[in-house]
Amino acid sequence: MSEPEDDATQTTREEDVLSYEIYFWIVRSINEKGVVKLSDLRKLYQKSTTKDKTVQIRPLQEILKLVNDNLLHFQGWSAVMQDDRITYLNLERKMTFNLAKPSETERILGLLEITLMYIFVAIKPSAKSPGVTHDELMAYLEATITAGDDHKLSQVETELLKKLISPNARAEFVKKGYISYSKSVENDEEVFRYEWGPTSRQSVDPVQLVQMFQKMTGMDSNQLKEQFKRAAELKAQQSLAIEDGVVLMKRGQIK
Repeated sequence: MSEPEDDATQTTREEDVLSYEIYFWIVRSINEKGVVKLSDLRKLYQKSTTKDKTVQIRPLQEILKLVNDNLLHFQGWSAVMQDDRITYLNLERKMTFNLAKPSETERILGLLEITLMYIFVAIKPSAKSPGVTHDELMAYLEATITAGDDHKLSQVETELLKKLISPNARAEFVKKGYISYSKSVENDEEVFRYEWGPTSRQSVDPVQLVQMFQKMTGMDSNQLKEQFKRAAELKAQQSLAIEDGVVLMKRGQIK
C-alpha cells in the first residue's frame, strides 16, 4: 500500500475508541437479537460524535466499514446489508491477529481480548483478594505483546497501555466497563487488582477466551478445569439474561 493510501485510511484516536465501542455493541446485538438495526447504530454514533464538536470524525458508513473489517478479521463474520438491518454470515473461521502492522483499532481490540483472557484465567475465586494485580497484568501483557527476548515495551506501547488500563476511572477499558479495579493495602503498600467489568460480564464469551488461552499455552483441559467451569457458568448466566430480556421485550416492558 502506498503512503497516500496509508494516510487516507489513518484513523484518529477518537475514531478508534468509537470503532471498538461499535464493534462490541454489534457483537452484543447479534448475540441478543441476531440482527443490527442501522437506526439504533446511528443513535450510538450521534451520541458519541456530539460529545466534542471540535473533533471531526468520519461518517458512520466509513466507521462501519472499519468495524466490519475487524468483525471479519476477529469473528469471521461477513456483513450483509438489508435496508435498515445488518446481518452477519458466520464464515466459521477465526482469523489470526495480525501483529505485523496492526491499526490502532486492531491493537485496542487485541489488547482487550488478551487482557480479559488473562484476568479470567488468572483469577482465583477462593482467594481473599481474587483479582489480578496491576503488576501481574502488566508483566503478562509486556511478555505477550512485545517482540524479541528482552520483552521491553516501546514508548508507543507503554503510552497506549496507560490510556487503556490504569487503576482510575478515566482509563478506557475501565470507563467502558470492560474491567473494574479495587484497591487494598498489603504489607503496607497499595495494591490495585482488576476483574471483569459489567460490560464484559454481559457480552464477552468467557468460554472462547479460555479456549484461546488453552491453545496459546498448550495446557491440557484438566489443567483448566476450574476456569472452564466458571466460564460455562457465566455463559449460562449471559444466555439466561438474554432470554429474560427477550421475554420483557415481547411484553413491551423494554423498548
